[in-house]
Amino acid sequence: MIRIALAALLLAVSVPALAQGQAAVRAACQADFEKNCPGIRPGGGRLLACMRGKEASFSDGCKDALKAGQAQRQGKS
Repeated sequence: MIRIALAALLLAVSVPALAQGQAAVRAACQADFEKNCPGIRPGGGRLLACMRGKEASFSDGCKDALKAGQAQRQGKS
């Protein structure tokens, strides 16, 4: 029972933080994706694949936001 309560607490704390990270990435990268990956629909790794193919064309701000988001998801923030 205690394990379930702890898991629920951790989930409640981490979900808002992840949502904030996603919002930051969206704000920093939206224009880059619209410019470099037009017509690519989110999901299934399509946007990530597009970005990897055109990484040099993405802004430093977008790249930094993506790195910060990845570190946050891995618990390194």
